[in-house]
Amino acid sequence: MLDNTNLRDLIRRWRATPESTAALFGEASDAIRATAATKERVLYPAVREADPSRAGLVDSVIAQNRRIEGFLSVAERLGPHGIGFQDEAQEAAAATDGLLVHERRDILPALDRLSPEERERLDDDYRTAWVDVSTKLAATRATRDPRGNTGTPGTADASH
Repeated sequence: MLDNTNLRDLIRRWRATPESTAALFGEASDAIRATAATKERVLYPAVREADPSRAGLVDSVIAQNRRIEGFLSVAERLGPHGIGFQDEAQEAAAATDGLLVHERRDILPALDRLSPEERERLDDDYRTAWVDVSTKLAATRATRDPRGNTGTPGTADASH
């Protein structure tokens, strides 16, 4: 848990070609959104509590998540054949990949201070939040996506 490897692998596949960027948009955008929302709900508060000196770093990560959401929203509105879709999707992918590296280097080490029991509780809370967020994203996508770009939310699994 709290390992971003699966999400980074999905992003690499998503970015590989213009075709994969269009084909994997729903899955990748849902995975990115679910990961961000889950971390904001569970991980970032735990980091702030474990190491208050990292609060500024957490704030910058949350701001970056908002920027990524903007790229995803624009790409979603444009649709895979819209002018600018590839640019917006690639910006979201690059920003997310960079964010995951930043988290690994600067955010996640704060959790080293947790006891094994606290870490286990955090893992459980993360998994529970992931399921909740993924379910809500799937319901939202099903009701609002006129192009049928549904993707499969959560297929990158909760081990982000």
